[in-house]
Amino acid sequence: MNIKTNTIETDILIVGHGIAGLAAAHAVKDEDPALKVLAVDKASLGYGGKANKGGGHVAFIPEGGEEKYVEYHTRNNGDYLNDQDALRNYAYSTIKVMDKWEKWGAKFIGRDIAFNAHPSIPWKVCLVDSTILLDMAREAKKKGIEFMDKIDVTDLLTYDGKVSGAIGFSVLTGERYIFKAKAVILANGNQNWGIMKMWSSGRGEGIGAAYRAGAMMRNAEFGSFVNIVSLDHGHVSYEAENYMYNKFGKKVDPNIADLVDAAFRNVCGGVDIGGAIGMVMYSEVAAGNGPIYENIAENKFPDDPFGQIIFPMKGQAPKEWYRPGTHKFAHRLYEKAKLGGYAKNPGSDLREIEPGVVGECSPLYADHNMASNLPGLFSCGDISANGSSWSGAVPTPPGRNRGSGLMNAVYTASVAGPSAAKYASNISKVNVSEEQIEEITKQIYAPIDRYDGTTTSEIEWRIKSLLQYVPYSNYKSEARLLKALKEVEKLKKEVAQVVAKDWHDLAKANACKSMVLCAEMFFKGSLARKESRGWHIREDYPNRDDKNMLKWINFQKGEDGEMVMSFTDVPMEKYKYKPEGWEPKNSESK
Repeated sequence: MNIKTNTIETDILIVGHGIAGLAAAHAVKDEDPALKVLAVDKASLGYGGKANKGGGHVAFIPEGGEEKYVEYHTRNNGDYLNDQDALRNYAYSTIKVMDKWEKWGAKFIGRDIAFNAHPSIPWKVCLVDSTILLDMAREAKKKGIEFMDKIDVTDLLTYDGKVSGAIGFSVLTGERYIFKAKAVILANGNQNWGIMKMWSSGRGEGIGAAYRAGAMMRNAEFGSFVNIVSLDHGHVSYEAENYMYNKFGKKVDPNIADLVDAAFRNVCGGVDIGGAIGMVMYSEVAAGNGPIYENIAENKFPDDPFGQIIFPMKGQAPKEWYRPGTHKFAHRLYEKAKLGGYAKNPGSDLREIEPGVVGECSPLYADHNMASNLPGLFSCGDISANGSSWSGAVPTPPGRNRGSGLMNAVYTASVAGPSAAKYASNISKVNVSEEQIEEITKQIYAPIDRYDGTTTSEIEWRIKSLLQYVPYSNYKSEARLLKALKEVEKLKKEVAQVVAKDWHDLAKANACKSMVLCAEMFFKGSLARKESRGWHIREDYPNRDDKNMLKWINFQKGEDGEMVMSFTDVPMEKYKYKPEGWEPKNSESK
């Protein structure tokens, strides 16, 4: 195959120009305006990622409330698996980050009248419009930051153990792109397995690229965020968890009752939507009481004034909270999806719902400088939210704190940008391996050269079906996890022989590799964590095990190409907040 090659050199390469990538680009330029910055994405500038498809909520910690937030998050959300130092860095930085963000193009709505997001936690939320990426991109161009669209970056380049660039191809023409860079910042999202519509853009390509290059992964077992989806229209049914009924007309309690121990109940949910909601629905159906329905007459969220502020599907938010872009998006979503779906069951207030797996698997390891274990590789945003460990035993956005997704993206970008800039300033020359480039090129284009093999659509469907199954992903047991891993092993063999019919399908083939890889990490990590902690729920291990499982589970690619698991003890000795009854290991022998 005769493919045109484009070779581009830059100082800082940012993979992904969603909200984290844009913020990182600004942060690099603020640190060192002389550095050349290039951000590359397979989507169009201003429209990629998840930030412009959600609620636009921005969480921040008011001055004086930071330590209380750290304590609450550690005890009630992260379930003591937090890197408490990293969490504290976050809590004490949110207001400073907002000040920077405004200079980067953000227009906050309601910052001065921000509402309290929880009755006891010092945690406030204001808003941004869904046009936030366009505003940030406009300001970025003024700084000389360069952008490229429609390019799928598939792999990282390394030389002497250091990351020295990346390689990918145009999803329009198939042309090969080789990027040489002093430092690379991965900001292209986490793994959501393409199941839920609003988050389907997260396919974990950056996770796959980093893993293949030798980067460490951590906390993959917590990529199990479950929301509630309506079978009528396939979108999230907001607040449905409070208005659930079984087929006998009995209201279903969204709390987890006696399914797990009391200590676990205290840390599950309570802020946004809890990790046990899928388990509750599954248990109800398994008992013969399904299907589960939402009573749309009782659920007043679309008409509620607060609902019109945070996601205005009907009516209009008050002037001080009005967001024209979000208003248009939410109304269109409601009219096209919800009303169209509700028309299927005229005269009834009951609509069938089920758990909808979002995933949010974000395992790329990052230290306090947002650096990976590979020199020259940094990250920000969703891709490393669990891998950085600051959020603990929960999917990202951390702890389901409403608004923490955007803040996590911009905060980590504000750290990754300067870190990458400082690293790049000490690199005089970028070296790449031509042999490595040619080997990766063969792997990239192999699916489009094949005539026989499994299609990308079949791989996608099977991996989605595997993760969507609540007994595999949300309410786990050893027997079920082993069954899931058996299916993953089959998919690993088939994805190695996947077939692509065009350039867009070739990008899909790359995504399929990452989807299967993340599923393997998720299920293996879930099998190894023999306890229930945070959003990781084991039917066969219903209790939290602070004696044996205060560990972070890591994965790396071994020398033989197979996945290698390791464990890192959470350094509880140096942390302020400890589980009740916790004792240092050496105290057991005294």
